[in-house]
Amino acid sequence: MNLKDLQQKYWSTFIKVALIRRKLSSDEYRLVKTAGIDVAICKDYHLYISIDSRKKTLTIKVYIDSNKEYYKLFESKKLEIEDQIGSKLEWRNLEDNKSSMIMKSVEFDIYNEESWGDSINYLLSEIPKYIDVFKKYEHSI
Repeated sequence: MNLKDLQQKYWSTFIKVALIRRKLSSDEYRLVKTAGIDVAICKDYHLYISIDSRKKTLTIKVYIDSNKEYYKLFESKKLEIEDQIGSKLEWRNLEDNKSSMIMKSVEFDIYNEESWGDSINYLLSEIPKYIDVFKKYEHSI
């Protein structure tokens, strides 16, 4: 199976499990080709979850489209946010770009289908946490 088909299979499995467990509703996410999943938070930022088969990682990104005010706000609450998420995050302001990212990567080998269940469980526990934590600060803008 080629990588594109494998990614499609992974994300289809993820979506099926998420819907069955009622962790996501069909209007909260969208599949971005086979590369990853977008999960809506608000109009200015969203979660983007992707797989890098070369680095063997699964990454959750809070992707801030073009509102640097959100990045500044989140960065001012960095210690609180990391404490609530339960781990250190990578903070990328991307000064020369309109967008910014706050992210965390974990080891994941998409070619090891036996590990898919654990990764899906991980995502289904992390996604609501990220949404809840970052939404807390929305009203401050």
